[in-house]
Amino acid sequence: MTLLFFPDWTNGLPSDFLILHFFVGAVIFPFNMIHAKARKIDSQNPQEAANGYKNGDNTTFFGYEEIN
Repeated sequence: MTLLFFPDWTNGLPSDFLILHFFVGAVIFPFNMIHAKARKIDSQNPQEAANGYKNGDNTTFFGYEEIN
C-alpha cells in the first residue's frame, strides 16, 4: 500500500513527506488525543481544574510534585 503513494521509497531513504506523516502519527495525533481527554476532564470538574486538582486523590501520581 505504501508503494502506491511513495513508489521511490524502496530505492533509499524515505522522503520528507513520509517522515512528516510518521511525525504526525507518532507525536501530533497522540498529543491531540491526550489533550482532548484532559480538556474533557477539566470541563467536567471546573472547580478541581481551577485549583490544580489539589483536593483530588493524592495516591495517584500525575507527573508533577508541588515544591514547598
